[in-house]
Amino acid sequence: MTKRITGRFGDNPNVPAARGAPLPLVTQPMIAMDDPAQTRVDNPLARVDPALAGAVFSKPSAVATPRPSPAGPPPEIGLTQHALPQEDVLDHRLVIASDPDSERAAAFRVLRHHLLELGRPQVVIVSSPQHGDGKTTVAMNLALALAECGRAKVLLAETHVRRPQLATAFRLVPPWCFAEQLAAHRHQPMLPWSLVEIPQLWLHVAAVSPKIDKSQLLDAPAFAIAMERLRTAGYEHIVVDAPPVLGSADVNLMADAADAVVLAVHARRTTTRDLRKAIEQIGAQKVVGTVLVQ
Repeated sequence: MTKRITGRFGDNPNVPAARGAPLPLVTQPMIAMDDPAQTRVDNPLARVDPALAGAVFSKPSAVATPRPSPAGPPPEIGLTQHALPQEDVLDHRLVIASDPDSERAAAFRVLRHHLLELGRPQVVIVSSPQHGDGKTTVAMNLALALAECGRAKVLLAETHVRRPQLATAFRLVPPWCFAEQLAAHRHQPMLPWSLVEIPQLWLHVAAVSPKIDKSQLLDAPAFAIAMERLRTAGYEHIVVDAPPVLGSADVNLMADAADAVVLAVHARRTTTRDLRKAIEQIGAQKVVGTVLVQ
């Protein structure tokens, strides 16, 4: 069920989150890489008490420096309210919404704590070395953790135009595809923005339409313009579900407009060679840490 609201947003109502199935996660600092040709990222859970699985963290090794807020009037935000279906099981990747009392959900809250210790970066890009490493799961749950109980105004945005996932995960139809909005606002920066509000999760979402032309490329200047405008819209955090690093320059083109980059790596899939390449391609000064997805 959706409801259209126009205007600048305020606090979301306190609506209890739904429950469902969990997904295990841990976070790690930059991982030492010995044999980049053969070695895969070690699973640290093999070295700790199994009862702590999904809740083992180390502080990221890099520090983000937040930018000053840009000047200028805030943009107009047009909101379409969307209610998550109560009768169905939520997408299993929405750990904090589906199983908020689990150790795995607690792990994302620790990730939130570590990120806030870095100086409260406003624009955070979540990426991964390759496809299938779990970056969308990390992006969604990081945004949910930051917004939980209305503790912050958070926008979850999507820029992976080749494999958009947010509309499917939240079971919504974007009123205006975020990729199309980026193109329109590049030429008319003062246009209103059209976003989805999910009151149950205290979250705003800017999703790419699943029907978008998959050959479309990310427009880096348009993304930079969008982030500068949305920084003034009252969001304390903008979490961006970005494309994978390797195989394109998309994340490199986006990184200059962000305060920090978080990389998701998969315990049984990501190689240390790919992780090293991804960090070198982006630049170690931008990568504030990694999240190990099991």
